[in-house]
Amino acid sequence: MKLEEMVRLSINSTDMEPRSFVDFIEDVHRLGLAHRFEDDINKALQMIVSTEYFKDSSEKSVHDIALLFRILREHGFDVSKDVFKSFQDEEGNFKADISQDVQGLLSLYEASYLAFEGESLWEKANEFSRTHLMNLMKEGIEGELGEQVRHVLEGLPYHQCFARLEARRYFDTYTKMEPHHRSLLELAKLDFNMVQSTYQKELKEASRWWTKDIGIISKANFFRDRLVESYFWAVGMIPDESQFSSSRNEITKEAMLIIIIDDAYDVYGTLDEMEIFTDAVVRWDVDAINSLPDKLKLSFLTLYNTVNVMAYDIFKERGINCLPYLKKAWIDLCKVYIHEARCFHNKVIPPFKEFLDTAWISASGGVLLIHSYFLVCKDLDITEEGLQALTDYHDILRCAMKLLRLINDLGTAMDEMERGETSNSILSYMNETGNSEEEARQYYKILIDKEWKYLNKFLVMDSPFPKSFMQLIMNFLKISYCTYQNGDGFAQQGVLKNRIKSVLVDPVLVDVA
Repeated sequence: MKLEEMVRLSINSTDMEPRSFVDFIEDVHRLGLAHRFEDDINKALQMIVSTEYFKDSSEKSVHDIALLFRILREHGFDVSKDVFKSFQDEEGNFKADISQDVQGLLSLYEASYLAFEGESLWEKANEFSRTHLMNLMKEGIEGELGEQVRHVLEGLPYHQCFARLEARRYFDTYTKMEPHHRSLLELAKLDFNMVQSTYQKELKEASRWWTKDIGIISKANFFRDRLVESYFWAVGMIPDESQFSSSRNEITKEAMLIIIIDDAYDVYGTLDEMEIFTDAVVRWDVDAINSLPDKLKLSFLTLYNTVNVMAYDIFKERGINCLPYLKKAWIDLCKVYIHEARCFHNKVIPPFKEFLDTAWISASGGVLLIHSYFLVCKDLDITEEGLQALTDYHDILRCAMKLLRLINDLGTAMDEMERGETSNSILSYMNETGNSEEEARQYYKILIDKEWKYLNKFLVMDSPFPKSFMQLIMNFLKISYCTYQNGDGFAQQGVLKNRIKSVLVDPVLVDVA
């Protein structure tokens, strides 16, 4: 494609000024094109690092340093926070002379979300930049820059945004920016529509599987039918690469299985029935379900057959036996489900710490992530160390699973309380501390921030997992925010409607020259 080659030449060019070059790389990301130029971007960033770009930061703006710092950390480069020393006074506070630099403050604010645990600089950076941006917003920031500031302050930093959705929004912003690269924008819009077309074909395949191959909805209708939302989640985890088309539908299947089993525990089955159901999952034994009602038998068989077929397909194609790992993930999940069902049945609200000790599993992230490991990792990347890390729930997995639980509960807690559910960590916290809902939410934001800092560190550290899987984990958290930011995107149909339409349904208008 001619446009793609033009953009690749720009990325590999040595003629562009460093500041313009870093801004260009940022636009490539925000316009949703990074997946086309991953190798080129990494080589270009490696070159910048090797030239000691940060050696004398006093000659550069806070925007230049903050933007490149964020991009480098996102790409796994371990950049020291010391590059910001020239913008700090002797006490480590940020100097007042950057308090009116809107672009610099915005970039500093965004960079603060790449902090590691123990980097106190970033607490100061976040508070400093946010406070001054809010003050400047009150005074009035004109044009697209003002819209960008409002979007970030009222929503999420880019590091935590679902990139595909952000790209759709950024098209309008970038169009109004002057100057901008017309060829880059045109390629981004064409790419968006091409990828969207792929999504639509995949969703049709997933629908055929759901309505014809499985057909459970016509016989066991107690659970939420959320196929489109499940596929949207899969897109969030693997947003771009066409070679992973089958992987998105595999994740969709896992997500639908989670809904079926979760609703069996929460809605349909009695406690005694779900004890039998759990035992059958633990034993992975079809004969153990004979005493269950037909709808629960069908739910178990759907789980059993679908997971076994998934494992068989992976073994047939790649010679990798993943069934023990998939089974363990489901067994761990169902064990926690039955524990929470017992608490609900006995009207017990567990102590907060005790609740969180298991609730990070019941959020169901383990099932999705462990299965995804076998979908996106190349054969040589699947190592004994990695498999052991899956089995033990390595700190990276635990961190991601905890974040899903915390983000989920922030979005769903009040609706669950109104339904009388006790398996909710916010309710547990409020019950134990006597704090209000608002105080609980503020505490949760502190917990979320701590987990993010911990996870950020793994972006630049050696881990048992390959880069492809680490990126999937980050995407997993971004779609978590997207799903639960404005309520429960799975329990309440319509919460995600506009977001789904913008990514899966409505094409972008491409200007014809």
